[in-house]
Amino acid sequence: MKLKSASCCLLAAALAALPPALRAAAMSGGSFTVPLVFSVSGGAPSAGGAFSISAVSMGGPVAPSAALTGGSFSLAAGGAPAVVIIEAANATLGAAHCYPVPFKPSAGHTRITFTGLTRQARVRVYTVSGELVRTLEKNDGGETLDWDVRNSRGQNVASGVYVFTVKSGGESATGKLMVIW
Repeated sequence: MKLKSASCCLLAAALAALPPALRAAAMSGGSFTVPLVFSVSGGAPSAGGAFSISAVSMGGPVAPSAALTGGSFSLAAGGAPAVVIIEAANATLGAAHCYPVPFKPSAGHTRITFTGLTRQARVRVYTVSGELVRTLEKNDGGETLDWDVRNSRGQNVASGVYVFTVKSGGESATGKLMVIW
């Protein structure tokens, strides 16, 4: 059986996690199968019942060489728990809002995040009397835009209530936020 090096990552990770004595015991017998999961560099095709990997990197730890000698090694098919975060821009501004509200640095807040945005959006923050405090521009695939709670001169804004508008194309949304220093 010939395995390509691209098939080895899951096997190498499993091997590296086993203590040497257990690793040897688990690998005695007939054959093994590893589904293609991740790509690796290095290693060699299996031949004559032996399999070795020179090194595998999974973005962190490196698994040292490991050899299979006889025996069987099986990995059951199935899913492994994973968290995949995909942030995609909305098609409309219907869900546009910001958080945390109220913004309180004493509670550990460092920024206000505008979310529910479209690919291209312009956020303007105003005082309740209508004075423009800051304009923020967004042009990416995500749905969020962070504000450092500073005015256009780079100074922290004063405690109070503010109004924001979000515009994208011909669509707009408005909301309020509060800052408490």
